[in-house]
Amino acid sequence: MTSTSTTTTTTTTTTTTVATVNKTVIFRSRLDTYTSDLENASSPAFKNRASNIKAQLDPKFKEEFPGSFRSLEVVAFRQGSIINEMKLTFESTSVPNNTQIASVLINAASSVTGFDIEGSSITVDGLASSGVNHKISLLTAFCLVLLSWLLSSQQ
Repeated sequence: MTSTSTTTTTTTTTTTTVATVNKTVIFRSRLDTYTSDLENASSPAFKNRASNIKAQLDPKFKEEFPGSFRSLEVVAFRQGSIINEMKLTFESTSVPNNTQIASVLINAASSVTGFDIEGSSITVDGLASSGVNHKISLLTAFCLVLLSWLLSSQQ
């Protein structure tokens, strides 16, 4: 007598979709010269510049927003030295505010190569950033007040 056994395996796949939010970020590269081939997303000039921007800024956004940052896509370049337009994608559960996003670019401005970031030109979803932060220590303020007082007492 022969016995036959059959085994059936069922695999269930669950897909979770996370809602995302896109932020349009624009900044000017004042030291760079615009050329018409940057209008064409298929041109080597566009691809090289977009790749350079993505390679340097993507890690900075991942580091600053590790739980919510998803992607950076360079969308376009326009005249005005070079106006750089990017689309940043974040998980909708934890989207940073516009100031936090602009701060990443302001902090990156001193370390990027191959392009520059003019801090006062940064806009996020059409809203201008506050530009470069100016900080003064209490010691510096005290010294300035003391110097002013000494100079005014000399007269």
